[in-house]
Amino acid sequence: MPKTSARAELLARRRLMTDAERADAAEAIAAHLLATPLVARATRVACYLSMPTEPGTGPLVSALHERGVEVLVPISEADHTLDWVALDPSAPVTRTALGIPEPEGPRLGADALAMCSVVIVPALAVDHAGHRLGRGAGYYDRALAGVTAPVCAVVFTHELLAEVPHEPHDVRVQMAVTPAGLFRVP
Repeated sequence: MPKTSARAELLARRRLMTDAERADAAEAIAAHLLATPLVARATRVACYLSMPTEPGTGPLVSALHERGVEVLVPISEADHTLDWVALDPSAPVTRTALGIPEPEGPRLGADALAMCSVVIVPALAVDHAGHRLGRGAGYYDRALAGVTAPVCAVVFTHELLAEVPHEPHDVRVQMAVTPAGLFRVP
């Protein structure tokens, strides 16, 4: 299945989920990640702020802050790259034209990921080999090139698939977390 068709099908299925299903999924995802030693020992984590139909990251981000973990969140640039800011929970958050929530704060630069214990990224699907299907703009593939920290994609349980369409430039993830648990790529 081509990437475009897969994206359309996965996004349509996400739109059918209820708010209660999404809230339950967000809580379960946070619990699974917070229980992993990698996240439990982290002092700095990169994580996105979820859009309404994505698997929610709100409970995870809140819990990380409560534990004193610095959370870096992406800021999308006009040249299709990502910059990063340390999330201040009291900072204003605006939505981009694409609906992506982005907080205000000093820019840390693309190399800020080098100091993260784990990088948590959005995905529409992940397969058993670690191929991540994103939304197609390539922001994360560019940002993750050269990152040595483990990368974990966040997906709904039905989005962990045997195979997803991918290309040689697509950056693989080492883990995927779903409401059902954490999957490590062999």
